[in-house]
Amino acid sequence: MAKAGTWYLVADRRGRPQLFRADRVASATLTDVPVRRRAGVELAEVWQQLRRQVEDRPAEVRVTARIRRERLDLAVRILGGALTGPPRTGDGDEGGDWVTLDLAYPVLPAVRQLLQFGDSLEVLAPPEARRVMAEAAAALTAVYAGDTP
Repeated sequence: MAKAGTWYLVADRRGRPQLFRADRVASATLTDVPVRRRAGVELAEVWQQLRRQVEDRPAEVRVTARIRRERLDLAVRILGGALTGPPRTGDGDEGGDWVTLDLAYPVLPAVRQLLQFGDSLEVLAPPEARRVMAEAAAALTAVYAGDTP
């Protein structure tokens, strides 16, 4: 199944349907074991159920960040699952260098995902998320501040 440009595999695991992102499958083995479908189960219904479980998962941390416009396409691809709405520009800033993103994470430490964008992204709110980013950046600076090992 596909949603927002991401492919998913719907399969039973231990007798229960599960959703797997196809791009996270590390390996697969072709076997002679025939596919077994549970009687009365329709793929479309299972897909809807699993999708709702993912989409309805409560997000504990709402984050507002800004990203440099030239990194926006990459950010949307990487952060797609965390985005809660379309990227937006500020009033009168349609041609500006920065675009605002609204994101949701299940736990505060997960905002560290944003470090991969370096100085192309700044967390604006909440203060707790900014603190996590600052602490992680300081720890990283300490690793690289000394002489080469």
